[in-house]
Amino acid sequence: MPDPAARTITDRLLAALASRDLRRIEATLSPDCSWRNVPHPAVDGRDAVMALLAPIVTWSDRVQWDVLSAAYDESTAWLERADRFRIDGAEHTVLCNGVFEVDAGAGTVRSVRDYVDLGEWRARVGPTLEAMAQRPAGEVINRHLAAVTARDPVALAADYAPDAVLRRGADEHRGWRAIADYFDSVPARLGGLHFSSQLSSQEPTTVRWEITDGTNAVVARGTDRYRVAGGRIVEQTVELDTPDF
Repeated sequence: MPDPAARTITDRLLAALASRDLRRIEATLSPDCSWRNVPHPAVDGRDAVMALLAPIVTWSDRVQWDVLSAAYDESTAWLERADRFRIDGAEHTVLCNGVFEVDAGAGTVRSVRDYVDLGEWRARVGPTLEAMAQRPAGEVINRHLAAVTARDPVALAADYAPDAVLRRGADEHRGWRAIADYFDSVPARLGGLHFSSQLSSQEPTTVRWEITDGTNAVVARGTDRYRVAGGRIVEQTVELDTPDF
């Protein structure tokens, strides 16, 4: 007997959350979905739900929602969970019990009512998110540069604001989704090339970088200028000294 639709759809949502890719998460939600962290009021509409989820998802190095017990029918899933977020080297786990209503035809989540111990949430996660939002610009930029070296496309986009702008030569990528789409191409384009960078001590939001091949010949070189606010990159301009790689 096939799994109920609600199980299939909520499994897709949990997998999308684990990917930390906002585009995958968005694809599991109905355009008119709502999400309520009880006793707070619900946020309505997919854009509002994504704004609710994005900060902790993108600042996490790992997200895993473990299902402790569950019940399903075609339109509803009841999930008791341990939601795990690894942020800045520490794991934070919060117990939740959620009711997920789905649109079986569209294969999306229509609404979530999540019952969370808010005291535990604030004690465990609140200070960490506040600290991430107050990070100095150099720390935010260095985290991004480490993702370039690691060739991790999700981590490359993680520290950009939802409405950030990335200008690279004559190209402009506006908004988190467009920036993430661009960074999807970076690991393959870098291939076996070597990326090196240096954050300026005089101008803490300026980075000189260079890409070289196996013979140390320069493939591309340029300067990045960043604007950082609230612990996120809101604007980046790349000035190329050579053709792009």
